Amino acid sequence: MTLWLVLAGAASLATLWLVRPFLFGGRVEPNEAEHAISIYRDQRDELERDSRSGLISESERAAAEQEIERRALRAARLLDGGISVARRAPLHAALAALLTVGGSFGLYGLLGAPELSDQPLAARQEALLQRRADAGDLQSRVMLLVERTQEDPESFEDWWLLARAYAALGDHASAADAYRRAAQLSDDEPSVLSAYAEAMTLANGNKVPTAAKIIFTQARDTANDPRARYYLALAKAQAQDFAGALEDWLALRADSTEDAPWMPMVRRDIVNMARFLELDLRSLLPDASEAELARAGAPVEGPAATSGPAESIAALEQALQAEPKDWQGWIRLAQLQAEAGAEDRARAALAAAREHYAGAPFVLARIDETAQALGLAAPAQTAARRGPSDEQIAAAAEMSESDRNAMVRGMVDGLAGRLEAQPDDLEGWLMLIRSYAVLQDAEAAHEAVRKAKLAFADTPEGLREITRLADSLGVVQ
Repeated sequence: MTLWLVLAGAASLATLWLVRPFLFGGRVEPNEAEHAISIYRDQRDELERDSRSGLISESERAAAEQEIERRALRAARLLDGGISVARRAPLHAALAALLTVGGSFGLYGLLGAPELSDQPLAARQEALLQRRADAGDLQSRVMLLVERTQEDPESFEDWWLLARAYAALGDHASAADAYRRAAQLSDDEPSVLSAYAEAMTLANGNKVPTAAKIIFTQARDTANDPRARYYLALAKAQAQDFAGALEDWLALRADSTEDAPWMPMVRRDIVNMARFLELDLRSLLPDASEAELARAGAPVEGPAATSGPAESIAALEQALQAEPKDWQGWIRLAQLQAEAGAEDRARAALAAAREHYAGAPFVLARIDETAQALGLAAPAQTAARRGPSDEQIAAAAEMSESDRNAMVRGMVDGLAGRLEAQPDDLEGWLMLIRSYAVLQDAEAAHEAVRKAKLAFADTPEGLREITRLADSLGVVQ
């Protein structure tokens, strides 16, 4: 009803404005020529006053009078009676009013939606967000779900959908907050708990934090949740318990169907661990594909075994495009490229591996060992970067967790001590900062950044590298 009152008022005002000239008459109005002649008379009177006052000479007065008279005569010829009269025209007013009102309501009836009830602004905005969300716009979906959780903070479904929307956008920190609320509302449902812990892990750079490990353990013990089992095995690998991680991934594979959504990740990590520990992949995965065998470094039998290096390189490059987080595959690719004489491509493969594993010092050490073995390392890098040897890696797999941590800490401390004596080693400082970040020793990482900046205070490029790495790892500077 309000809308119709507003429309009626607006139409009435517009109609009155348009018909006003037709409703008032009897006025005599001078036309434009009459106005012009009146002005010229005033100009002659002013010219006379200036002449009597001596402001202008007689010749100037005569010239000005001639010009005024000329203009006045021209204006007189345009006179059409001297006046114009405005008369009333009720018929024209009625026609204008009819056209205005009828046209306005007719246009609204054609283009408008008079059958709809009034809608508040908030409702219209929500409807717009809903249309965009239905069209696949994730940002609109998130905004819509945020509004719904504010209106009903006890709705598990809305918090769950909001968390999944954040995860789809790659905002894992916000997803973790939403999953936490969903877990509370679900009375700690194991599948929701494991999703919450997964978001925490992804927000932490795919490193399983202690809180997530506790939650994964609860989900595994309560419902044998496969996601929890996968990430608990990943936590073992990140704690240098490689044999334990491989055992858990093999057990998860044995308990799962081949079409389970987590199987590609499980098989990938089994292949990577088999290569890392130099185990026979065929004994671990009897159904391993040729691509998996190539990534694990195992000899390929059958038709693929007769393919040349170019075919092997092409197959490995294709596999790494699909799964770039395979540092053993990058190392193998660098080895094949070096064997084929393509040293630049081998260096590019190792550089790609370093980029994908910038925060993993243990992996970076193996990459540098490969570069040294292939003769692709710079002299300064060869002297500076001494990672764990194969014997140390094999021994680490047999150690207890406390002994393994002590060994890792000893290697890191040894690197720190060497940098005190050789502070001009940029690669060494970068590796030390990464190591402390992985060990979650924030204070030591901060101190390493400070010392590295002091050592390269006169080298802008070095300072940029140190700052960029510290920012990427979240180290306070």
